[in-house]
Amino acid sequence: MKLKHNIYFLLAASFLLASQSSFAQKKLEEEIDVVRPYKPVLGDAIKIRRNPDFNDDNTAKPVLQYTQFDRQFTQNGNVSKVNPQQLPAEGKAVLPLFHAKLGGGNLSGALGEFFFNSAQSPTEQYGFYYQAYSAKGDIQNQNYSKNNVGLFGKFINQSITTTASLNYRQNNNYFYGYDHSLIQLDKKDILHKLNNFNGEVELASNIDPNKTLSYAVKLGGYAFSDNYSAKESNVFLNTFLGNEFDTFGGHLALNLDLNNYKDVIQQKNHFFRLNPYVTLGKERLQSRLGLNIVTNFGDRSSFKIYPNVSTEFQAIDKYLTFFGGLTGDIQKNTLRDLSTRNPFMDANIALQNSNERMKVYAGLKGTIVTGLGFKLQFSHSSIDSLPFYVNNYPNPANGPDISSNKYYVVYSGKKSQRSSISGNLEYAASERLRLGFEAVYNNFDLNDIAQPWLTPKYRINISGTYHPINNLTFTADLFNVGEQNALVDAQTNEYKTLSGYTDLNIGFNYRFHKNFGAFANANNILGKKYDQFLNYQSFGFNFIAGISVTF
Repeated sequence: MKLKHNIYFLLAASFLLASQSSFAQKKLEEEIDVVRPYKPVLGDAIKIRRNPDFNDDNTAKPVLQYTQFDRQFTQNGNVSKVNPQQLPAEGKAVLPLFHAKLGGGNLSGALGEFFFNSAQSPTEQYGFYYQAYSAKGDIQNQNYSKNNVGLFGKFINQSITTTASLNYRQNNNYFYGYDHSLIQLDKKDILHKLNNFNGEVELASNIDPNKTLSYAVKLGGYAFSDNYSAKESNVFLNTFLGNEFDTFGGHLALNLDLNNYKDVIQQKNHFFRLNPYVTLGKERLQSRLGLNIVTNFGDRSSFKIYPNVSTEFQAIDKYLTFFGGLTGDIQKNTLRDLSTRNPFMDANIALQNSNERMKVYAGLKGTIVTGLGFKLQFSHSSIDSLPFYVNNYPNPANGPDISSNKYYVVYSGKKSQRSSISGNLEYAASERLRLGFEAVYNNFDLNDIAQPWLTPKYRINISGTYHPINNLTFTADLFNVGEQNALVDAQTNEYKTLSGYTDLNIGFNYRFHKNFGAFANANNILGKKYDQFLNYQSFGFNFIAGISVTF
């Protein structure tokens, strides 16, 4: 059966990729997420390569949870998208001192963004931003709003780069997933407000690691809370030391992470990590050999040592590289992360850490022809306590119960298995046209729970950005997400299957004057209202348009 599912999946992915050009002739199929703040921080030197870069550096740090996306207005499949801001600029780019966007649309959509930036300098950049956004769906109390405000800065001298940020983010959600024919509720009674105050500062060496010891230190944390009684605080310290000697390098990374959670129950969940590793490079072969040493302390304690090994072999210069690795880690599951992925959480959430006992991965990446890059990867993990969302089950004897529209977290048992296949294609046809394809397929063999609740088996995304002239950008995003199962009755394991969905987003940005521009984005163009969470229907078709001002 697994082989049969895989064949179906590969056929579906191939069909969508082959259909890309025909879709593009009819409609533009990409989303510009206008609610995402542009952050004009002085960045590192970035160059878009003619051949897409599929660097595998992140594979050694596993993300144990499936990704549930928090997009109330733009409902999408949460797969990689081409970012129009990454298109190469004509001539020397000049960062603006002031940038603003104002927009509105159907569903009472309203957007305001304001950014103030320091004068451009090779040694410093700092500024301030504020963002406000709101939308209202067709269902009673299907409302959403957010407010973000922050300070940021980056300062560079001959030997050290200092970066700092301070942010406050507030998301206002409403528990609108109840039976509206039986219950009438006021917005204020079902508001779920999530507050996130966070900041960090980092010092990093600018000196070439081949010449002397390089280092970096980052200190940060957050305070997270809702409008009920849940609170979570975190402080972390990360340090790194390393040096390269021709074909050999020695490195040491250290992490101290202190996390405190308080609701009706209180929990202390702290970590100390030590990651020593060496890098070996010889001609076409690059390897990393190390350990991941993790100590968990607080209300629970454990001591784990995992391998941290990876290798790459360049079989054909610039065209084909094989890679693989073996690693493991303990993933900290926090109230902030779980609530970000699912904002309809109930109170008193049980928090457990996920222990990835072992993860093995392998794949290949490279370039098919000039401008067309690919990456294909398979991974298999043995994991304790994978988190999944389930909604509360009402007791009919109590009559209508609004608690049934809230979610809590359950965890799989020990040595649960997860296998994943992912594939990526990126085509840089020219400096003005870029296309992307991504497909992810997951298969679970879980202990203690019957299904990987609210986790689609696959996601497929086709995206593109077209820059026909200097001042005009079109984007499109076509995605397909597979069906997922939602638990209805925990006692009998009765569940409901939520249908998969296919949808399309398009957008454009046009600067008609050096200081003024216009934008428009249409999302969920196919108009199907699907459930991301049981009882929570998406907003359906929506658009937003407005003007931008830059000085």
